[in-house]
Amino acid sequence: MRISVALSGERLDSRLAGKFAGVGLVRGEYVFRRAGRYPGTESVRELLTPYLHEVVDQAAGQPVWYRFTEVTTIEANVLAGVEEVVDDETFPLLGMRGIRRARRFPEHFRAEITGVAAADDGLGVLLPFVTDPEEVEWAVAEIRERAAGLRIGSMIETPSALLQLDRLIDAGVQHALIGVNDLSSLVDARLRARGVAPTGGVMSAITLARKVTERRGVELSVAGYLSAELIDACRTAGVDECVVHYHDLPRLFGAEWADLPELELLTEIKAKTQGDIAERRRTVTA
Repeated sequence: MRISVALSGERLDSRLAGKFAGVGLVRGEYVFRRAGRYPGTESVRELLTPYLHEVVDQAAGQPVWYRFTEVTTIEANVLAGVEEVVDDETFPLLGMRGIRRARRFPEHFRAEITGVAAADDGLGVLLPFVTDPEEVEWAVAEIRERAAGLRIGSMIETPSALLQLDRLIDAGVQHALIGVNDLSSLVDARLRARGVAPTGGVMSAITLARKVTERRGVELSVAGYLSAELIDACRTAGVDECVVHYHDLPRLFGAEWADLPELELLTEIKAKTQGDIAERRRTVTA
């Protein structure tokens, strides 16, 4: 089983290229959240395309998979250039996010497609928070119209996507990436937890996805707040790849990686977003 790295705006340190199997996930939203800007033609050109071009160069021929921007409405509301402020969602984690948001506001999705292709037209792209094959069909058509060379994968983060994985593959998915953070919350009815041992529900989901992807000849990866126990369980289950967050490398693989630059970047970006959200709430209620 391969181990690759997930990036959230960090640079891919040159030492990683020789020890890990490429970049299994670039979480696009963190590039934009760091700058406080929403994805659009200008921000994609200035922020995303140069960043991805650098990551591809540093990966030195290893695979790189980019996930389109995945934000809740609360997070999107504080980004400059957002199409519309949406304040009426009771449960933002289950609301207008991922491909749902892209279909309602397609211009940011189209800008990202163009920006990814400008960085390297051989990149892989991942569709976020998919729930239905129709969403995949729509996204695949948008991507093929603008960047025919991009490989297309999908996050498997919802029970609906898991149970319809065969149909997602029929709709054009070439690579499946289980996001255990959201999937474990929805399968086990619990809050996300960092680095916990795998539950029976999560392992059943991974086993089911492995059966489908193996039969269909599609690679299966697992990403999220991984633990050593979950990585071992994925290896036993025949998963092709585990994708470890950059900031988790020291925790999972030891002091060798404790001096990597930007290990705190993810925490800093999250804190910035939370601060912006708190400030907006104060302003709205004042």
